Amino acid sequence: MTGTTTDGAPRRRVRLTREARTAQILEESTRLVSQHGFYGLSLQDVANAVGISQAGLLHYVGTKEGLLQLIVEQRYDRRFDPEAYIASGDPAATHPDGASFPGYCRFLVRNNAAEPQLVRLYMVLGAEAISPEHPAHGYFDARPDATWELYSRTTWRLPPEVGPWEDARGLVEMAIEAMDGVQLRSFRSPAVSMEEGWARFEQVLFPSPVWDGYR
Repeated sequence: MTGTTTDGAPRRRVRLTREARTAQILEESTRLVSQHGFYGLSLQDVANAVGISQAGLLHYVGTKEGLLQLIVEQRYDRRFDPEAYIASGDPAATHPDGASFPGYCRFLVRNNAAEPQLVRLYMVLGAEAISPEHPAHGYFDARPDATWELYSRTTWRLPPEVGPWEDARGLVEMAIEAMDGVQLRSFRSPAVSMEEGWARFEQVLFPSPVWDGYR
């Protein structure tokens, strides 16, 4: 049996393991959502892109909302967390007194810059999800608390002037908000490099001499 590719050409259906098929579905769905948004996403378009029927697609994702949950949780969230930063072996991440938060921000920006399609997915969904009716509205509303909880599982090395981690939430949220702005600007014209844009924000958020030795 065959499906069709995104340009309508026939595609031979290939039997894959469940894990491989799910990864293929997520890859194509990410591309389509980043281009058209969730409301512009057609399950039939996803099915065509991976070469299966719509009924076959629903077997993997359940519903359109279930597909969105998979995209957000498995394609965006499960990447570049503090554990991945420490596992990278970066000396700033493996210091015996704790990981460097500015170093982690650079790690995030560097890896996001290498995957612009996922960054675009996040921005498109985030803008759509302002509407309370959007299925991802709750996810984005809860994201600041969820991010703080995730980051708080890691021991960070902070300057004495900054105080304990428990007092740093405002700084952490400003860093994330600045990062969101840099990512958005990288898609404008003329484009600004994410890493170059972030380097300017880092000087303001983590200034010398306070953060010298903690980067």
